[in-house]
Amino acid sequence: RQPNTQMLCVLTHCGFSPPNAFASRLHADHQHVRTSHMTMVDSWYDAGQRLSTAAAMRAASPAAGGSSRLEAELESTKAALLKVALLSGRGAWARPSERVAAAQLVESLEQAAEQGGGEAPSLRDGTWELVLSDVEPFRASTFFLALGEAVEALIQKGASDGALTVHALATGGGEVGRVAHVVEGGGGRLHSLVELKSGSLPSLPLALAGVVVSSGELQAARAGGGVFDLRLVNTSVQQNEVRYGLPTEGGLAPGVERSLLSWIGDQTVPSGEVFSRVLEPLGGGPSAQLRLSYSDGELMVWRAPKLGDHFFVFVRGEEETWPAMEETRRRQASSATQSAVGSAFALGMLNPFFSRAAGARKS
Repeated sequence: RQPNTQMLCVLTHCGFSPPNAFASRLHADHQHVRTSHMTMVDSWYDAGQRLSTAAAMRAASPAAGGSSRLEAELESTKAALLKVALLSGRGAWARPSERVAAAQLVESLEQAAEQGGGEAPSLRDGTWELVLSDVEPFRASTFFLALGEAVEALIQKGASDGALTVHALATGGGEVGRVAHVVEGGGGRLHSLVELKSGSLPSLPLALAGVVVSSGELQAARAGGGVFDLRLVNTSVQQNEVRYGLPTEGGLAPGVERSLLSWIGDQTVPSGEVFSRVLEPLGGGPSAQLRLSYSDGELMVWRAPKLGDHFFVFVRGEEETWPAMEETRRRQASSATQSAVGSAFALGMLNPFFSRAAGARKS
């Protein structure tokens, strides 16, 4: 697979990452990760620069036809979109003008896909990194997509945006890091991966970190048009660790303890089953709908038709940057057990639906 041109240059040259990820790189025990990451970034950037220059020369040549101009416009749109993604922290801190610009650029990509032959975009297996959305990044999670649709269908239409934003405020002591989708099985399975860090007391240098993996089954909808039905199956938390700071002779030193909470990775929450038990009697279920509105092998756009048609823009990533996915496969294939605590958490997220069910029984 060839590196992208302008899109790759924007990402690698600017070192796309939310601010809290930059802060984490300052930890001394993560310097080796930073060094290998920057080496990869430098090589991608050099390759992207060369390809970008060659593409520009071809587009400027007298022999360049209409298709070349369209390709150049498409690359320009991608570069502009990723610039907005970088400056706005995946859209989380976007100014009103940037929100408008991002929406227009995504629509331009989708229009280009429609003009390319009218066929629905093709879903490709692989690891995809979230770089931009018009809602909070954690809402790309399979778990929260299903929860949002349940709110829309069973509580109040149009209420999911407010409810999930309030949820983010209620967990404001935590930080959301990188977010990814892993598509596998010929487009039959989707795993969402969300890096989370939860702090303790403001003055206490102690935090818990992990990667929440929510897995679901994907199936192309009968209506076609790039629409997929996503059904939540289970959830686990991998790469659990305790991050702390201790005083030393040289000053405060950060540290990481990975063995203390490693057992959590063996606990699987049957979140899909929990959702089914609560929601199916009300006419709902553990599912969400996604529409693949753009895909070209380098960039992918999901829309959530039943959730305000919000968009999630992903770029193709590398499997080795998400060891939590391989850890999930290994643990679930061997000794994973159902987590009572995790199931209780999933039930807690469904508290409003218990009230709705009680009301339905009374009526």
